[in-house]
Amino acid sequence: MYFSRISIHPNFFRSAQHGQIPTKDSYAVHQLLWKLFTNEEKRTFIYREEIARAQMGTRAGVRGEPVYYLVSANPPVTDNSVFRVENRGYQPKLQVGDNLLFDLRANPVITRNGSKHDVVMDAQRSLLLSLCKQFNLQQYLPPVPLKNDYKKVLILHGDKDLNDELTLILQNDFRYAERLQDSLNLRDKLDWSLKSATDQALEEWLIKKGNNHGFQLCRDERQQYKLQNTGYCWHSLVKKTGKRKKTGFSSVDFSGEVEVTDVDTFLTALFTGIGRSKAFGCGLMLVKRR
Repeated sequence: MYFSRISIHPNFFRSAQHGQIPTKDSYAVHQLLWKLFTNEEKRTFIYREEIARAQMGTRAGVRGEPVYYLVSANPPVTDNSVFRVENRGYQPKLQVGDNLLFDLRANPVITRNGSKHDVVMDAQRSLLLSLCKQFNLQQYLPPVPLKNDYKKVLILHGDKDLNDELTLILQNDFRYAERLQDSLNLRDKLDWSLKSATDQALEEWLIKKGNNHGFQLCRDERQQYKLQNTGYCWHSLVKKTGKRKKTGFSSVDFSGEVEVTDVDTFLTALFTGIGRSKAFGCGLMLVKRR
């Protein structure tokens, strides 16, 4: 296996072609990187996109352009007019019980009744629906309610009982309990409760992935998982069909600490990725020792 850092070649910015880098088109980025593997008919790499300035500091010529980290079965082509390619062999030496810091950009999806659901949107909708049912507010909802419809009904028609329920949700989540020290209105409490539901759902998703991929989340002195999530983002794609159907996927950036529980299974996860949308920059887990 190979680990590569792919950055934009400085000379490319002096050409008239620099606008060809499709930084906001996940499918086009995938196709462009694939050109670095000239003999592959099937994709054998996973990657993650970052911003060069944040990753490479004050190196000469570094701008705000993207930089890509790749793990691949074969080395990428280094003779390229667009990209500067740096690569090395990648075969981590690991043992069961090793603790590693990690970063992971993933597409968290769950399957229910044969349908796939975005974990974040599913968790938030589930909480909003359960609150409307708990306080008998369904009558105020439109036939096919959206997220904002739920929120509007809860804020307009919720009373002290709803306020108490949201307070309880926040009290029971160590990440947000301190928010109750502020002067929060009903809308504020609802927003923070949605964040709480999101964090819990993402935590559960990654725990399950760990069970299948040879790792477990580490805990701190309070027995809380060493895990953070940021950067929830929706990426639009256009399927190249006759009707050019619009679709897409979401991504979340996870960071924290894991313990290796099965070396071979964990290495497979490092080499082939975790979760869905691997062709579009998700799934690559970057790890380092403490």
